[in-house]
Amino acid sequence: MRIALIQPDSPHLLYPTAFPSLGLLYISAHLKKAGFKPEFFDLTGGRILHDLAADVIAFSCQITQWRDVLSMRRDFHAQRFIIGGPFPTHSPERCTEFEVVKGEGETQLVKLLGGECEFDSELFPDWDAIELERYGYLLEGKNCMNLMTKRGTCPYQCAFCAKGEKTPIRFRTAENVIAEIHELRDRGFEAIAIYDDDVLLSKKRDAQIFKELKRLKMPYRCMTRTNLATREDLQLLKDTGCAEVAVGIETADRKIHHTIRKGTTLEQDVKFVRTCKELGLRVKTYFIIGLPGENPASIQQMRLWLKTEQPDNFDISVFTPYPGSHIYANKHLYEIDWDPKTLEDIWFSGEAQYSNCAVSTPHLTAHDILQSKNELVSELKRGKGGQTDYWRPKN
Repeated sequence: MRIALIQPDSPHLLYPTAFPSLGLLYISAHLKKAGFKPEFFDLTGGRILHDLAADVIAFSCQITQWRDVLSMRRDFHAQRFIIGGPFPTHSPERCTEFEVVKGEGETQLVKLLGGECEFDSELFPDWDAIELERYGYLLEGKNCMNLMTKRGTCPYQCAFCAKGEKTPIRFRTAENVIAEIHELRDRGFEAIAIYDDDVLLSKKRDAQIFKELKRLKMPYRCMTRTNLATREDLQLLKDTGCAEVAVGIETADRKIHHTIRKGTTLEQDVKFVRTCKELGLRVKTYFIIGLPGENPASIQQMRLWLKTEQPDNFDISVFTPYPGSHIYANKHLYEIDWDPKTLEDIWFSGEAQYSNCAVSTPHLTAHDILQSKNELVSELKRGKGGQTDYWRPKN
């Protein structure tokens, strides 16, 4: 049986070949463990597959990849077409031309193909399935690759977040993560981007991983939440070679902060950034403009927050509601509106990442929100393309 796994391109990303998408690589590893021999077609970076025939063709699909996936479904030839990933998980009703795998797909796909395989959180992604030399960023001047140290659904309930199928968090052992770090190092990578939503959920285990990275002289980057890290935790990050820690602040407005159910406080946000700066630990903050209730005063609060706290870097994204988020499912509960057609056009084109806005509030039009975002990014100093000088693509 010929099985083709297709990773579509991600042209909506600023640097599509910065890091590989790990989801389909984990599936490939599980298929091989179950005795199958999948072929992996990695289209990231503009590669085009003109024709394909197989018994089974399976796609990974984010919402911005849907149009390309649908086009390939109609051009390629197979007895069965299967689709998984965030878009079919949240919108299976749109995927009637496919067999749909929702949520984590490793064991589901194996079973669909008639095999047996228990979920194995200790399996590495199938790094042999792709040309790793096509990928990579430089972190502190060293080739950098991404990895995940745990699986499962984030335990927090942010209203703007499009969650997948709810699954418990499963922490990989420190020994298993360290073994993958060594493998990536043997493959030529000397820095690591930890792709977990939040480090410091398992502090003792995480400390083992950080200390091994320090021993190997491998700088790393990670993300966390401002309510998870004590001063001692941030000192550990600094001491073990963390080149940058990133956190989602989202808004500087107290009412909006409460509305989106962030689960942190404005005071925690400020304390986190100030502690990082005191310790000399680079910190990047993420903000979202256009959240429910956004108004001129709340945008001014964001401006003042950034000017006052001066994180080493920041990103401001325009809010786009996605299926799977509480705001999208319950618009009537929030001070927000959108035109469905405009929203879908933005979803499928990927314009939400940089250049368009679908939402409005009682206080601001979509044009107002987008203009305010552009003004803030232009006015306030930040790294080119949202990057600091030490964190950049290889080319």
